[in-house]
Amino acid sequence: MVRFVRRLMQMHSKKDCGRGFYQAACQSAPWLYMPVRFEAPRGKFKDCTLLAGFHGIGETGYIAVSYIVHALKARRVGFIRTANLPAFVTTTRNGLLTPFEIYRRGNLVMVKLEFPPHRNEEAEMARTMASWAVEEKLKEALLVGGLDVGFKNGRHESRIVPTRACMCKAKEFAIPLLEQGLYVYGPLAIMLSEFEASNFPAIAILPYAESSRSDPRAASIAVRAVAKACKLKIDVSDLENYAKVIEADLDQRTKIAKKSVQGMYV
Repeated sequence: MVRFVRRLMQMHSKKDCGRGFYQAACQSAPWLYMPVRFEAPRGKFKDCTLLAGFHGIGETGYIAVSYIVHALKARRVGFIRTANLPAFVTTTRNGLLTPFEIYRRGNLVMVKLEFPPHRNEEAEMARTMASWAVEEKLKEALLVGGLDVGFKNGRHESRIVPTRACMCKAKEFAIPLLEQGLYVYGPLAIMLSEFEASNFPAIAILPYAESSRSDPRAASIAVRAVAKACKLKIDVSDLENYAKVIEADLDQRTKIAKKSVQGMYV
């Protein structure tokens, strides 16, 4: 690393060292200056499936991914570092829990976002996550989000949005595509766009969810879909039976997060 930096500095005179050094560094090693950085073993995730979800409608993506991580007893294999990392940590039975972590069980790699990313870094995190999956040669990506229940039309409990490279696999879900005229927005939309541009197989699973509160029931629908796609056995009875407890816990966490913005910490 030291030799690399010295070599860059030698490429520029003292007069333009500031701007020239920065530009050369960004071109030669862009990861040095990325506001979002994945810290996980390189070259160890080939042919794996990425599972990710954000804190969107009904907290569906977050609840589903967290539940799957817990149900599979997945092992933490990495972290995501950002310039504006949420100022929170907590403890679990296994030790310290940080805001953004990467887990793995078999060929399933799960990105668990304990708190929403900073608004200024949300889009960059989505782009970086998609780029990371492509560069690490993962096989496919499953993205979980929520679809406002107000748009529900018919008997189906969810919709899917696949990239063109994933159209064949999408048929295995037996879930209809998102209706024309409705849009996916936010981080999932950015990831789908990045995957589409890279011709990478990805599919968003969007259960209908309540937009005014956390919706564990919607998350249970997504968990079943992920389990079926990955040929896993995951019991969702706890997610359904303790829906009210989970909802209350997430509401409390949201209140704490809002207090932190106002400068109030534990």
